Amino acid sequence: MRKPHLFLGKLSLLSLLVLSACATPAKKDDNFISPDATAVPTNSISINYALRQNVYLFELNSQGGREFDAKSAVNEKVIEKRKISKEHYISFANRIYDFAEKYKDSKSADSDCRSPFKIRMEKNGQVSEVEGCRTNDTGELGKIIREGEILFYAQ
Repeated sequence: MRKPHLFLGKLSLLSLLVLSACATPAKKDDNFISPDATAVPTNSISINYALRQNVYLFELNSQGGREFDAKSAVNEKVIEKRKISKEHYISFANRIYDFAEKYKDSKSADSDCRSPFKIRMEKNGQVSEVEGCRTNDTGELGKIIREGEILFYAQ
């Protein structure tokens, strides 16, 4: 008489374990693009930020995994645009992505921000944005922007 109850108890425990395994959230990507990716899908990642009276844009684009470019603009006027290598593209896109993910987890609200920024990441048709204030940052965004400017002269 006790065997059916024991069997049902084990079955319900097993069902609970299976359901909880299915309910765990999917692991977040560690990178925007895998460093060893052989094919890079069409995607883009950009940093838009204000400094004094000007609005700056730094943008990386991948077109079909064959062409990669970086663009710098001030007040919507393109200052520099050039092709970059796949390796530089992947490395720098991942650097921006890492910063955005860390900032998203640790940002604090600032209603009176004088130096706002927005990072826009488009990957596989999905767009995500991170907004913040450079005064809440430890200087990391400024380092990333300077590294991005070096991309124009590194090749």
